[in-house]
Amino acid sequence: MTEQPQPSRRAMLTSGAMGAVALAAGAVAAAAPASANTQNPPAPSTGKADSRGRFAGKVVLITGATSGIGQATAYEMARQGARVFFCGRREELGRRHEREIRGFGGEATYMRADVSKEDDVRAFVSECVRRYGRVDIAFNNAGIESPKASPLHEQTLSDFEQVWRTNAAGVFLAMKYEIPHMLRQRAGIIVNTASISAEVGFATISPYNASKHAVASLTKVAALEYADKNIRINALAPGAVDTPMLERAAKAFGVTYKQIAQDYPIKRIVQPQEMARVVMWLASDDATAVLGTDIDASGGYLTG
Repeated sequence: MTEQPQPSRRAMLTSGAMGAVALAAGAVAAAAPASANTQNPPAPSTGKADSRGRFAGKVVLITGATSGIGQATAYEMARQGARVFFCGRREELGRRHEREIRGFGGEATYMRADVSKEDDVRAFVSECVRRYGRVDIAFNNAGIESPKASPLHEQTLSDFEQVWRTNAAGVFLAMKYEIPHMLRQRAGIIVNTASISAEVGFATISPYNASKHAVASLTKVAALEYADKNIRINALAPGAVDTPMLERAAKAFGVTYKQIAQDYPIKRIVQPQEMARVVMWLASDDATAVLGTDIDASGGYLTG
């Protein structure tokens, strides 16, 4: 009897609820040293912050930094001398990260803010400028997953609007209030967190998919509008990364990290600090000619 070929897990991901798992966190391939490889990513940075690091004196604003990619980026930037101003909705976590960053000699300030609310975003950006005088780099990272996985006709307008307000409108509002300060400074760098779902469709998570397509589009439009004003804007297309969001999704759909990893050429779940280093590259002078892109930082998912 001839054994029937089994469908690939990638096919399952793009045709059903598991799509929510692969996309849930967003995240990763890193810009690693030439001596490294995709199977042995560098560990998180440790030790004291470097007051003369590559981002010394830069003011870095980060949304959604109480966990995951945002948290990792806040820590990595602070270790490289940046003055980090970050937000998130979970105040206890935000205060803890603020203390830990200051504990290793970094400079960081947490402010509670919900990016789905315009008044919160306006106040967050304004407070950063009041405290530090400017915004050199903005990482608009805050995002949420779809509340449920189901076909489009079973999704509710409330579910759609909830995801849209945070993921898409949140990025719009952040740029709306960041850019005027950058225009006055005559310089600025913005990185927005999109997703591999900004490039492909994943069944059962239409609110998330639509919101991330919007992030990629907003990034391209804004990059065109401000390129000649010395403001450089890009986005990332993450895949699966080891964050609390991915943990929730894996548990909800009854799959393991090993199963999820099979759809990625690198065959592993990447770490948040890998994404942080991609953000740092885009925010550095090494990427001055890169703008308006949605960088595939998925560990190769979009390659095949």
